[in-house]
Amino acid sequence: MSRLFVSLSTVVLLLIPAAAVKAGDPFDLLPTFDVEIGNDAQIGPGSSSETGTGMGIRNIATRRRVSFATYDISGIRGPGQVFLNVSLSNYGHDTGTVNVYGVLEPVEHLVAPGITWNNAPGVKNDPVPELDSDVQLDLADLTDILLTFDAPARGTRASTETSEALAKFLDSDTNGFVALLFAPEGSANAIVRTMEYTGGPGGTRLQGEVGGQLVAARDPSPADQATNVYRSEILSWTPGTYAASQNMYFGTSFEDVNAASADNPLDVLVGLEQDATTYDPAGDFAFGQTYYWRVDGVNAVDGTIYRGDVWSFTAEPVVYVMQNIVATASSSDAAALPESTVNGAGITDDLYHGTSETTMWFSAKTGPQPTWIRYEFDAVYKLVEMWVWNYNVLFEDILGLGMKDVTIEYSLNGTDWTVLSDTQFAWGPGAAGYEHDTTVDFGGVAAKYVRLTPKNNWGGKSAQYGLSEVRFFYTPTHAQDPKPAPAQTDVSPSVLLQWRPGREAVSHQVYFGEDQQAVATGVEPVQTAVDTSYDPGPLLLAKTYYWRVDEVNEAASPSLWEGAVWDFSTIGYLVVDDFESYTDDEGSRVFNTWVDGWDIPTNGSQVGYGTAPFTERSIVHGGRQSMPFAYDNTTAASSEAEATFEEPQDWTAHGVTRLSLYFYGAAENTPGQMYLKINGAKVDYTGSADDLKAAGWLPWTFDLGSLGLNLKKINTLCIGMGNPGVSGTLFFDDIQLLP
Repeated sequence: MSRLFVSLSTVVLLLIPAAAVKAGDPFDLLPTFDVEIGNDAQIGPGSSSETGTGMGIRNIATRRRVSFATYDISGIRGPGQVFLNVSLSNYGHDTGTVNVYGVLEPVEHLVAPGITWNNAPGVKNDPVPELDSDVQLDLADLTDILLTFDAPARGTRASTETSEALAKFLDSDTNGFVALLFAPEGSANAIVRTMEYTGGPGGTRLQGEVGGQLVAARDPSPADQATNVYRSEILSWTPGTYAASQNMYFGTSFEDVNAASADNPLDVLVGLEQDATTYDPAGDFAFGQTYYWRVDGVNAVDGTIYRGDVWSFTAEPVVYVMQNIVATASSSDAAALPESTVNGAGITDDLYHGTSETTMWFSAKTGPQPTWIRYEFDAVYKLVEMWVWNYNVLFEDILGLGMKDVTIEYSLNGTDWTVLSDTQFAWGPGAAGYEHDTTVDFGGVAAKYVRLTPKNNWGGKSAQYGLSEVRFFYTPTHAQDPKPAPAQTDVSPSVLLQWRPGREAVSHQVYFGEDQQAVATGVEPVQTAVDTSYDPGPLLLAKTYYWRVDEVNEAASPSLWEGAVWDFSTIGYLVVDDFESYTDDEGSRVFNTWVDGWDIPTNGSQVGYGTAPFTERSIVHGGRQSMPFAYDNTTAASSEAEATFEEPQDWTAHGVTRLSLYFYGAAENTPGQMYLKINGAKVDYTGSADDLKAAGWLPWTFDLGSLGLNLKKINTLCIGMGNPGVSGTLFFDDIQLLP
């Protein structure tokens, strides 16, 4: 009967009408951490006010503040559910207008104890602005503004309007943790009270609902509106909840992709009721072309179509603009330095140059001759062309200080030079809105340096020379876009290395190891790969690894393009059980895995609570829940809870040598002998018995080698409490394997 029931419930779900979302359960969360940071004399850039009585969001003299709050949203929504009607509820102190940003996931971990202006994401700190200057944000770490609200008056609580952008930000979360940044708008001087406010109800509460299931496709890859997408990218997505198959539309016309249907395909229907959630277009994308695509879900029972959004992406360009250029010159006027010719200081709309001389380079009046300006790139590149904006100060059409006849040279090492050409640069107009008017063809030469040596200028009356801007373009021949990303942490020790290949590569030479210098110099053994991935095999925990990919094409010149050295660090532990996967549903409750002494008179343990929620949601070491373990040996011989692994575990893999767990006690506990059993081998806790009475998280770590077991085949793990007559409750969390 139980299998029949499951089948019927599935049919019911498939027949749910194609609404976007169903209304659902409310949630109301206090922050797990909040902090106010400042760049003023009171809270300097090296300090903060963590979990105090208020969050300052201020931009007035002597008070330059932003604040952060983090929330644990793990377990709030079920599979496929979405956030709805999300808002913030604030308890006021000082009024003012506040902008709320989401902190992007790669840097959200920085919002933690120890955060200051110096190391915080989302604020300018490289370098830190002058003390007590206006609040400056680093938008590269943040979403767009998710919500703007006026802080309530002192002593009152008020909710903001609901924010669809905030809901979508929560929907995008992948790890159950989100961080918000609260920034002042203009010269706002707002304060909202936090969860530690003792004079009344404080805390910026995150409120809303989780609803239904998404019925349309979601999570597009490439992401919607992505740019610089690899030309051989395979499209993928997450299907809608009730979609058994999908109709896939793909093309270069938004109008066609938006309007097409199975009955009217408009030449963009590329997959009809396909099972796969990927699409591999025929051939490579066209350089710089924007593509549009849509995935409609198809219900298997009644054929209902769940229409998807139209997504877009733009393929990589034919050539790339050179970045990270170092400019030097034979001499410079004090107010017109060579770096101004490559930093875009005088450029507007990415194309037009102005007339301010401080945004250009001008050689010194008494500088050595011949005059030259040199450009150094961060590696050897295959150069395609150079755009030139000549000197363009006011009255340049009379002064004629811009370069005229110029010798252009290139070099691999900065010592040995080859002449590319002698070229005449066009005369700058001396007017705003100046577009580049000289293009130099480099013909694909390999170079790390380029030198420009003017023979004369347009005026012909002095030996001083000026230049506004140059822009270099190159063909991407190096390996790029590594996965893991450079300096990425907490990487799986079973990672597969991947990269985007250089455009001319036929094969790839991979150097990999723990010695950065050995990888950089090629001392590490080289492995040749034909595909753009490399499996380094099982890695050790808590290690930093270095790797380099050289791109090879023996038919080209040069035949090898040496790659940059990338690095990543593996995670420091393996999870045995963090207790996050358990729910209140039958079959997935914590005591279904950790079998206790329920109805066993000789076993005095009880795992979990008697009613839902069965796990502990407030006393947690990490994540959102921990395991309650009640023990009572007043009538039982001992109290034990045992978990049996579905597959035997190898507790030697990736350099594992130790087991660690955290426990939390209570003052009213009667301590006994706490122990573990691993495949039946007993390990006693050797700490103080009073540790079991401590209302705080304590670690227990021990060497697995002392057990004398075959650690490559672990089947069971048991938590127990011995000694007759003892009773109490402990909480357990984060059972981990350590190196």
